[in-house]
Amino acid sequence: MSGIRTISDEEIRTLKADTEACYKLGGGVTGFEPLTRVTTGKLSEYASFDERNKKRLIPIDVAIEADRRAKSPVIVKAMARLLGFDLVPLAGCRSRGPVTEQDALRVLLEVNDVARAITEARRDGDLDGLDRKTIRKEVREAIRALEEVDAGLDGGAAS
Repeated sequence: MSGIRTISDEEIRTLKADTEACYKLGGGVTGFEPLTRVTTGKLSEYASFDERNKKRLIPIDVAIEADRRAKSPVIVKAMARLLGFDLVPLAGCRSRGPVTEQDALRVLLEVNDVARAITEARRDGDLDGLDRKTIRKEVREAIRALEEVDAGLDGGAAS
């Protein structure tokens, strides 16, 4: 007996966009193959919106490896969000060095990339799927920079 799937096409598109964003944060899809049990071709299918791959999603073990490579729980966070939850880093996992001027510059550059992506997307007055995907990627990069600053606040005072 077959049940009714509760995951919508829109949710699948969101997960695929988040998978693609994770790949970009991790330096591109080709760098992920050595860390996973699947080929670059399969990894690409998990982010592909074409008709043949539209229902194919990244397996959970591969998603964990991808998020580790990206140094951010992009895919796992997207899954949690679809279930109505948010992720909170464990206190011990957030340690790093103190906050520096370089951190401030990185945050500024990443937030500027978000603003630029929004401005470019709104030029034609229409916010399409590619625009949303680009903006989300930039937002995730800015969030990661801010999370690193937050983690650095517990890393001691800068000298």
